[in-house]
Amino acid sequence: MTTWPRKPEREQSEIEGFIAAYARLPDSRHFEVVSKGETPDYVVRDVRSGEEVGVELTSVYLDDRSVPDVHMRDDDGPVEIREDEQELERYRNRLVGAILDKICKARKGYDRARSLILAIYVNEYVSMYLREAAELQAFVKRYDGLFEAMTPFCEVVFWNLPNDGVLRARPSSRRGR
Repeated sequence: MTTWPRKPEREQSEIEGFIAAYARLPDSRHFEVVSKGETPDYVVRDVRSGEEVGVELTSVYLDDRSVPDVHMRDDDGPVEIREDEQELERYRNRLVGAILDKICKARKGYDRARSLILAIYVNEYVSMYLREAAELQAFVKRYDGLFEAMTPFCEVVFWNLPNDGVLRARPSSRRGR
């Protein structure tokens, strides 16, 4: 059986992955970790400006059984991952649900003294069929109302996309900043 890292190791790996992915965005900032917390998960600092930002991490899987049933399998053989539009749509719905959940939680009790970024680790095998950033850009456009109302998050960043892809979504009032 695949050994799954414990929560502290997963979060450390995820914040490092997020920081590396964020640095690949156009007009990106380069972050370093300031502190580990809970609401949000991390405080990071822009190494150039010194501005601190809260980062909430979340991993999104196809369903609650993906990790034990697919990612932590007992056999060593390859897993067939078919391209299935229905599964991709189910995964997109899980992404929307995760975003809504985090927005609601952040509004109720997160430390909002700093700007907040929601970092979504696209961490499901089926996501390899979200081949182009254009597919996620279409997703963002499809759920434009959600991204317009993402407060208290100033941006949602999807990372771990195929080909080292990363995508930032912001409300229209912040686009271009």
